[in-house]
Amino acid sequence: MSPDSPIHFEFLPSEDPAARGDGWGSGMLYVLGAPYWYSNSDIQPRPIDWTWVDLLEHVASNWGTLVYEQSYPFSWLSDVTHPGDVWNVAERRWARLDDEIAEAEEGVLLAFERRHNLASAWKGLSLPSLTLIRNGAICWVCADGRPPIRAPFEQCRTALLSICDTLAKSFAESSNPRVSSAVSRWHDRGVSSRDAFFRSVTGMSDNVLAAVQGDEDPFKFWGVAANDSWANGIVAEGPLLAAARMTAGILDTATIRRVLDAIRGVAKGELDALDGISAKARRHLQKAPAQFAFSSGYAAAEFVREALHRDRSIRFEIEAVFAELGVAVLPMHLGTESIDAVAVWGGRGPSVILNLDRQHTSPERTRMTLAHELGHLMLDRAGGLPFCEVLGGAVDDFMERRANAFAAELLLPRIVVEQARTTFKGPIGDFIATLKHDFGVSKSVACAQVYNSRVFPRLDRREQLFVESRLQLMDEIGSRHAIKVQPVGDVM
Repeated sequence: MSPDSPIHFEFLPSEDPAARGDGWGSGMLYVLGAPYWYSNSDIQPRPIDWTWVDLLEHVASNWGTLVYEQSYPFSWLSDVTHPGDVWNVAERRWARLDDEIAEAEEGVLLAFERRHNLASAWKGLSLPSLTLIRNGAICWVCADGRPPIRAPFEQCRTALLSICDTLAKSFAESSNPRVSSAVSRWHDRGVSSRDAFFRSVTGMSDNVLAAVQGDEDPFKFWGVAANDSWANGIVAEGPLLAAARMTAGILDTATIRRVLDAIRGVAKGELDALDGISAKARRHLQKAPAQFAFSSGYAAAEFVREALHRDRSIRFEIEAVFAELGVAVLPMHLGTESIDAVAVWGGRGPSVILNLDRQHTSPERTRMTLAHELGHLMLDRAGGLPFCEVLGGAVDDFMERRANAFAAELLLPRIVVEQARTTFKGPIGDFIATLKHDFGVSKSVACAQVYNSRVFPRLDRREQLFVESRLQLMDEIGSRHAIKVQPVGDVM
């Protein structure tokens, strides 16, 4: 057993044929090599003797959800720090709403949690929760009392297959109707997951799906091959489904269709230059994995500047770097203010569709938007965003924080802020304005970099209040208040 494996299961079916036929056996589940589901004590953990058919039933019934569902049931949950924080966010929201609305949303959220929480399987047995939620090529694994884990989805998918294949094989000869039904359901999981695939991947209802795709065959419309890999949870979703998932519940159906049509119009480009530097950036981060999203973004930005031979004391020309890396910028009217840009790669692009109808069109905001998308192109194509990214859509909060920190550090390095402050003797407002002018960033970004540098603690309280009052992106760009995350494998 690898200590780095996110989930590992050991099981021994009961030696008594009758008990084994009823689903009994001894099992222990490990998270990152440490016992998590066990009996006895923490000092001497032992396998649990129980009817493990509970777990087989649960995973078989929710297979499509576990391997394909990648979005929360409400758009207001898209900015949660990690899945383990969902209920905290929900409770704060419900405290401000009528009971009727809160109760309705709570029921939906409870159903969502039960689908993704393996501990929901148990009947008559209380075990700590273990929530698995996929996001592209990574999977959040949230265990009670432990830091949330960002693990390769492939490892989690393989672990689930191994667990249930082991249980199904152990109970294959059972004559117990419930047990044999669970085994059959596991063997037939591909049929049910295929039928619910588009709902699971997009998070859309059947009615919304029908409105978006029209009368076209869904497999052709979304570019999905109707192959036989549904039972194994291996289906490439492509950029259209990824974009639909990010915009479901945020845009109306007509606008979603307009965004999808824009993606269809993106031509195939060359990835060699982008692949070369992004692979180096990811390897650089793996040498010293960062605990927080913002520190990972800062480190990546510093590396990219050096790799591209850009002097950090000079304004970073983001448009020139895009051209150098072969990333096309495509200005288009998308008919909504809700999204700023769409980055596309993987079969199309690499390109960034820059929405001409976005709410903020200043040069500084445009530069930040492009730098943000460069962060995703550099860091997330091999991880949580393997096809595209919609800036303004529902995207994993960890990746958004990292991309924001990357963009801010790329355009205005904190070390430059610190060096500039040593020679600037004027008011803090004039200092922020100078950074804005010299580096082509908004005042919010300039304030964020001041706040997150060693300059901020040295300011007097009046100057600190000035920065804080103007820091509109404080929660998104390298906030000091961050959650510790355990990365596992090649996903960072």
